[in-house]
Amino acid sequence: MLDLKLIRKNYEEVRKRIATRGEEYAKLVDKVYELDKEKREVQKEVEGLRALLNKKSREYGKLKREGKEDENLKKELSQIKENLSRLEEKLKELEEELNQTLLRIPNLPHPTVPIGEDENDNVEIRRWGEPPKFSFPPKPHWELGEKLGILDFERGAKLSGSRFVVKRGLGARLVRALINFMLDLHTKNGYLEMYVPHLVKPEILIGTGQLPKFEEDLFKCERDDLYLIPTAEVPLTNLHRE
Repeated sequence: MLDLKLIRKNYEEVRKRIATRGEEYAKLVDKVYELDKEKREVQKEVEGLRALLNKKSREYGKLKREGKEDENLKKELSQIKENLSRLEEKLKELEEELNQTLLRIPNLPHPTVPIGEDENDNVEIRRWGEPPKFSFPPKPHWELGEKLGILDFERGAKLSGSRFVVKRGLGARLVRALINFMLDLHTKNGYLEMYVPHLVKPEILIGTGQLPKFEEDLFKCERDDLYLIPTAEVPLTNLHRE
């Protein structure tokens, strides 16, 4: 989530950079800027009424101790409390709307990121290695996988729909081998292997930016108010959140 102070102090610059990710996000920056101004104005009113309430309460308390009554002061106190309660509720609503809007604004893109409509506008910064050259037209991996009997797209589609695959025999073993290779390589280089919960609280997904933006794409256990994690990155990052 972007720092509110950053938007407050550098509104034009933040809006300009966010607009490169889409005008809809720039409009969210506008909304945050206006909500923040309104919230601070209401906050000022609330603080003023609280100070006035304290002052009038002391005056009323002094009169009570002296055995005196002031109906006008009593009514004034009641009106101040009513106005204060109304403004405090408004302040609470503004803060909630402000926070929810901030959560929907993406991170600022780096100044060097090219502006474009799709992947065709990407700029190649560097490359590693050279693509192998063959004396024959190479087959794509999905054709090779089916010919070797290690990928079953037909039954994958039957189970889950298009773009799903069942990995068989050496195909399944290859997946397991790659997982173990990755884990072994990183633990040998000083990383600590972790196994984290697959279900997390909403605030955990807010902490890594999945909520509220991707809520429709997440699986939720309504009974427990828990979400299925998209990757282990979510709980791992939140281990160091506070």
